[in-house]
Amino acid sequence: MSEINNSIPVNTPLTNKSENKKFIPKPYLDAAQGMEKQFIKLMIDEMRKTSGGSEPTSTGMDYYMDLQNEERSKAMVNRNQVGLQDLILDRIYPENKRNPYAYNAYLQQTNQLSKPKVEMQNAHVNRRNEAELYQVSKKNSGSNGLGQEAHHE
Repeated sequence: MSEINNSIPVNTPLTNKSENKKFIPKPYLDAAQGMEKQFIKLMIDEMRKTSGGSEPTSTGMDYYMDLQNEERSKAMVNRNQVGLQDLILDRIYPENKRNPYAYNAYLQQTNQLSKPKVEMQNAHVNRRNEAELYQVSKKNSGSNGLGQEAHHE
């Protein structure tokens, strides 16, 4: 009796890192990059504190240094030099899920969720009397002199 293998190979990890990241959905990549960026920025800030910068700084200088640290952390994340991003991705989206079948299933599932579930029907108001309209008059003040009165049109 011959066995027919109709299974999808989902547990075979890809070898190339760039090929591996091709099948990771964008929200997962963004989350891993964001977490790595926060960690690197925190690390740079703490390194700057321990470097012994005893000179007095102003608020403007602190703001500039914070922007500089932000850009440095962003550059390090884009070059993927630290490797923390890969560790985070291994936890939130394991390698055995990184294949075209799982990726296509994810895309199909997210496309179904974004479709509108309510259909609008063409409804028209044929007569003006069906809708009551009120107009606010600025010249008439309320009985207590504080508000505006509305009268039926």
